[in-house]
Amino acid sequence: MGHLRKEKNCLNCGAIVEERFCTRCGQENIETKESFSHILRHFFEDFTHYDSKFLVTMRDLFTKPGFLTNEYLQGRRNSYLHPIRMYLFISFVYFLFALSTGNYAARVQKGLQEKASYDDRKIVRDSIAMMIAKTKTDTTHGPVRAAVLTHIDSLLHFPKDTAQEAYNVLMFGDVDYRYLSRFDSLQQTLPPDQRESSVRSWFYSRWLQSIEKYGTGSTALLIQKTRMAIPKLMFILLPLCALILKLFYSKKKYCYADHAIFTLHFHCAVFLLFLVIDIVAYITSAAKQYLPIAETLLIVIYFITAIRTVYKQSWAITTLKSVGVAIAYLMMLMVGVLVLGLTALL
Repeated sequence: MGHLRKEKNCLNCGAIVEERFCTRCGQENIETKESFSHILRHFFEDFTHYDSKFLVTMRDLFTKPGFLTNEYLQGRRNSYLHPIRMYLFISFVYFLFALSTGNYAARVQKGLQEKASYDDRKIVRDSIAMMIAKTKTDTTHGPVRAAVLTHIDSLLHFPKDTAQEAYNVLMFGDVDYRYLSRFDSLQQTLPPDQRESSVRSWFYSRWLQSIEKYGTGSTALLIQKTRMAIPKLMFILLPLCALILKLFYSKKKYCYADHAIFTLHFHCAVFLLFLVIDIVAYITSAAKQYLPIAETLLIVIYFITAIRTVYKQSWAITTLKSVGVAIAYLMMLMVGVLVLGLTALL
């Protein structure tokens, strides 16, 4: 503790200080010259106070669905982190971990190297094929030429049946590089006024350009760009999720801000769960295929329990409303992710 000043004026705001702290601004009325030991003690007191508040908040957030929202709405707020500050911290840590462990840059670089290697091998193969084609053709040498080209393809690791193997990035179904290439070639043969002008055509064109530029790394690049934009999407979805809750619950009993607090706490819990699951998956590959199922089940259980804890309705009504809220929210989330995916191709 620092030594109190004899003067009663607050050095921060100028108000009269009757005791240790100013009643107007809260500053402690102590001597301005502090010893090093006092600075260390002050730091330790502030750190342990924040640390204990952080640990209590994380514990109650993770183990008591809806509890923090009730505490906040009932005015008991000083013992916990503020919802907005907590959301920014947890979401930052989660997305930082997710992006740093995704190894997207290495995958993009690998795709570029594979593409460069493929292009070099293709130039060699085409040059040899052109030289052979310039020689005189007869029935005797035809099979020999075919055998030579086949042998060259095998030496250059250039499979004849899958000439674009290095670009064969599967998107969905049978839509791969070869399909995109055929689609683009067909469009180029048509007059400009007869070419397809749709979202699909634009998407195919942009995806084809990405594959031709980055090879198999195009998928990793698309995922990286999309995931980097997800934090912004989630921040936009927060008020929309609160609006959905407002449509499902009494406007007289709950205001929009109440729903916003619940939304912040729920998203914090989800990101915290994602972080724990991702850390487990990163450390060990055992039962890795079951983690997404466990993740989904835990989110569903947490959401329904939190809804019932905060809005205090029966399990049946809570479950029905939870399904309605989840459907509306997931629809907005899917649209948002689709828009992010499309803008990542720009």
